[in-house]
Amino acid sequence: MEPANGYGRFTMIRAFSNLIMLPEDSKVFCADTESGYQFYSGGFFGYGEKGDFVPYSLMHFIPILVIVLLIVLCFLKKDRLRSWKYEGRFRFICAFVMLIAEMSYFWRLVYVGDETGAGSMLLKLPLQVCQWGLICAFFALLSLNDTLFGINFFISLCLTTPALFIPTVISRTGPGYYRYYQFWLEHGLPIINVFYLMTVHRKKPKYRHLWLAVGLLLLMSIPCLIANRTIPNANYMYLGNFAPGSTNTLDPLSSFPKEQYPRFFLMVGLAVVLFHIAFFVWKGIDQLYQKKHSK
Repeated sequence: MEPANGYGRFTMIRAFSNLIMLPEDSKVFCADTESGYQFYSGGFFGYGEKGDFVPYSLMHFIPILVIVLLIVLCFLKKDRLRSWKYEGRFRFICAFVMLIAEMSYFWRLVYVGDETGAGSMLLKLPLQVCQWGLICAFFALLSLNDTLFGINFFISLCLTTPALFIPTVISRTGPGYYRYYQFWLEHGLPIINVFYLMTVHRKKPKYRHLWLAVGLLLLMSIPCLIANRTIPNANYMYLGNFAPGSTNTLDPLSSFPKEQYPRFFLMVGLAVVLFHIAFFVWKGIDQLYQKKHSK
C-alpha cells in the first residue's frame, strides 16, 4: 500500500535510479525518517563539493562559444534552413530537447533533493525567470507566435544571458555531472531560439512585447513574493533571503537592498531599462540592415 505521505509513488523511479546511479556508493545526505526515502549526491546525476565548477575556466567558456557558433550558423544558413523541407520537424525536435532539458531538472531532484542538504523541495518550485523564459521559447518555436517570440526576446536576451557568465547555481556540478550539461541546454537553447526565429522566420520584437514581458515578470513575482515570505530560505527570482556565502563567483546583486520589496522595485526598474536597451539596439541594427539591403 502506498504511504499516505505520497513518497510511495517514487518507488519505481528509485528502483531505476539504483541501476544507473549506484547509490550504494553515494553519500546519503538526507533521509525522511517516516517514509525511509533517501536522497543521494553521488553519481553522474548527483553533485560534488562547492567549487567543483570553476567559473571563467575553459569549461565555462566552451559552452558559451558553442552557443555563439550556433547563433552564427543561424545567420549563415538562414536561407537554406528556411527552404528546408524538414524545417518543421527540426523545430519540433529542438523544442522537444528544450522541454526535456527543463523537465529533467525536476526529475533529477527525485535523486538529489535539495543540494544544500535541507532536503526541501519547496525551494525548487518552477518559479524562476529562466524557466518561464524557456517555456515561452518552447511554445514560440512550435507555434511561430509573434507575441511569444517577443516575450522570449526580452527575457532570454536580457535576463537569461547574464546567467551564462555568472552561473552560480552550478558551483557544485562541473563537467562530470549531468546538471552541468542541463544548465547550458536550459539557458542556451532559448537564446539560440531567439536568433533562429529572427533569421530563419524573420520574427521581429515589437515595443508592446517589451511591456508584455514586464507584465509576465510582475505576474510571476506574485507567487514568488509569497513563497519567499512563507518558505524558509526561499529566494525565488532572487527576491528573497540574501545569502552572500551561497556563491563562489561574482554576485551582481550583492549591492541590492536585502529587504524583499525594495529589492523587487529596483529589479523591476532594472529589467525595464535592460529591455529598452535591447529593443533600441535591435531597432538600430535592423534599420542599418534594411538601409544596406534597400540600395
